[in-house]
Amino acid sequence: MTKSFKLLILSYVLLLATGCQSSDDRLEETIHKSVLWLWHQQSPDGGWHSQTHTILKDGKALTPYILFYLLQVPDDIYARPDSAVEKGIAFIRREIRSSMTMSKDSQPDLNYPNYSAAYALRVLCLTHQDTALQRIIADHLINEQFVEHRGITPDNLAYGGWGYGEPGLAYGAHGNVDISHTRRVIESLILYESSLLTDSSVETEGQKGGRAEGRKAETLAPQAQAYGSSISRSHALTLSRYFLQGVQRTPEDPRLYEGCLSRKALPYDGGFISSTVTLSINKCEPILIEGAGYHYPSYATATCDGLLAFHALGMTDTQAYADARQWLTSHQDMSTIDGLSKDDPEQWHEVMHYYHWAVRAEAMTATGIEGRWSKKLKRLLIDEQQWGGYYLNPLGGVNKENDPLMATIFAVQAGTKLLEKPGKG
Repeated sequence: MTKSFKLLILSYVLLLATGCQSSDDRLEETIHKSVLWLWHQQSPDGGWHSQTHTILKDGKALTPYILFYLLQVPDDIYARPDSAVEKGIAFIRREIRSSMTMSKDSQPDLNYPNYSAAYALRVLCLTHQDTALQRIIADHLINEQFVEHRGITPDNLAYGGWGYGEPGLAYGAHGNVDISHTRRVIESLILYESSLLTDSSVETEGQKGGRAEGRKAETLAPQAQAYGSSISRSHALTLSRYFLQGVQRTPEDPRLYEGCLSRKALPYDGGFISSTVTLSINKCEPILIEGAGYHYPSYATATCDGLLAFHALGMTDTQAYADARQWLTSHQDMSTIDGLSKDDPEQWHEVMHYYHWAVRAEAMTATGIEGRWSKKLKRLLIDEQQWGGYYLNPLGGVNKENDPLMATIFAVQAGTKLLEKPGKG
């Protein structure tokens, strides 16, 4: 028997074996490979560091994000390497603490400050680590909200929202404010609230050390004091609904954004855009409507983030939630991003390829939306994985998806949700 004939038989056997597997089994193998690849990228210092983007090289933004979603992967899919989680937590405690422990006049030394802080808080809450640092981060995030203590009033479309977290903003000013940051901060604060209710009174050695360091940090008057007294976490979450109402373009909301002449003449479909404050952030192409001005159409990634924010806030019995859920139920295209134009010169429907999958799977599973989307996404995740287990979007540079770390963790987010057992989450 020739060597080439043996290889042909082996290929045929492998093809038959693969064909007999269920889509869930194949997806589980796929996600296993990606998780294995991601853990192998962890650096000796415990962090994940981009080799593609300078802004992600220090690992302060990447590490909390990657570690949080790796912690969502069930052990029966991939057992975590010994000490790897502890090393990641140590990186977060060391690097985020050094960035969040500040004098009144200092600023957080973080790239993607609110993203980094929100995911660091989520990891610490999930692993019951460093309650003092949790409190510092939570207070910082509350004081990053654009409400009265920042000089923002309810007539402003930024009211109740969070953005990038630009340091040094003047009183009454806001930077980039959007649904993506707002959703992540909401989720982190809700997890923090939950952890306060469920944490045991018994502290680990790490928590004791963190508490001692936290007392030192508090004597330095953290950034949370820069804008005056902090509002309560529950009140901050309530106020976030003002921002969500704005980006859903609720008909009852009378506030006008730049270029909008009349809210009554604008179409409403229950979907979301990213921002009515920083219009340039929106990935959709605006449409000029006579008598109403510019209209920004709803699109899938923003609607997923909006619906997840509603879900986290427990707004599942509201009309706004039902409307957003219906939008996603009616728009289930996984090969592109519903609502975005393929003629847009920025080509956002390709730039956010894997981010779309991540937030789609999160939103659709969390809210129980059934349909063709899940079968299609499973197939895409299996088909697009690279040989080494990673994912890569060469067109996704603006969204950092040309970095395999970023593209792969987005894919793991999606796959983990697709494999989630019914009734969980």
